[in-house]
Amino acid sequence: MNSGSAYDVVKFDARTGERLWTVKVNREGDGLDHPFAVRDGVVYAYRNHTAKNQPNGDYAGGTDLMAVDAGTGKRLWTIEMPQDDRTGQAAMLIDGAVWANTPSLRTMSALDPHTGAEKWHHTWAKGVVCQRAVLSGGPHLVCTPDTEEVHDTDVFRLDPATGEAHKVTTLPGRQQLVGTSADRLVLAGAADAAGDELQLTTVSGSGKRTTLPGQVKGHAATFTVAGDRLISVSWKGKAAAYSLITGQTLWTGPVVVTMPDQNTMASLATPVVSARQGVVYFYSPTGDLSGLDLRTGKQLWHGHVDTGKPTRGLTDTPQLLLYHDVLIARNGSKIISLLPPIGH
Repeated sequence: MNSGSAYDVVKFDARTGERLWTVKVNREGDGLDHPFAVRDGVVYAYRNHTAKNQPNGDYAGGTDLMAVDAGTGKRLWTIEMPQDDRTGQAAMLIDGAVWANTPSLRTMSALDPHTGAEKWHHTWAKGVVCQRAVLSGGPHLVCTPDTEEVHDTDVFRLDPATGEAHKVTTLPGRQQLVGTSADRLVLAGAADAAGDELQLTTVSGSGKRTTLPGQVKGHAATFTVAGDRLISVSWKGKAAAYSLITGQTLWTGPVVVTMPDQNTMASLATPVVSARQGVVYFYSPTGDLSGLDLRTGKQLWHGHVDTGKPTRGLTDTPQLLLYHDVLIARNGSKIISLLPPIGH
């Protein structure tokens, strides 16, 4: 599944690249993104909002959350979002529902996956920011006051059926949600005033808190959690793997792709991991690809794909997917599949 400036969502055959169906973009196609989830035959994606023209004639864009039948491409329902946030924080799947940032900025609502009807919603206090994650189908909030002064961070678990919130723990200082590993949230807090070093803490669904020894280099270009490891890439092009069990640095080494300029909006694709091959793959906006040994950081493969010239006026994060052993790389509206010669 993908999208582009002409379509809000497109389905391709992963083996041949044949386009199977499309949902045409609603109004101007001024943004590039991709569907965020597929479950039980339904694709969940974003759609340009049906806003009316402003008095000055400009088009007031916005975002709808959209559900599409995966087999036919028929649009099942849409619901308006309060802002143009199409990141992983805007909507995600929980047990029995789609958990989405609607209808207001400080509200997350559980929506019926087949109709879009609201089951329940939870709103947090004004002046508080909450990051969101899902553990074993249960929605969680990681909340701290939105002030220059650093406050502690509260972690809440919401009942996926009712939305009732339960505080599971409080962590010292401001914590950044890095990802999830099995039944644990992975959080990073500044270990020094400059934020050059980060302290990792995991929080289980039951509230068990484990602060890991050792520290992670801050100011990274990208982080991703892969099983029991945290993979980071610095803006200088150094990759590192950290154990989420011991907190130790397992390896560091060059990422072997051209890094984007830190002063631009460009960024690396989120790294993907092939557990079967034991490889972590990286993809840069320039079309560079690399594969590093997940255990040692040794370079196993390097490649390049022609992504064409970037679309003027648009800044897009490239996307990397794994289909069995095949990599699918997207940059803008161009998609390329390739089979790295690893273990073949």
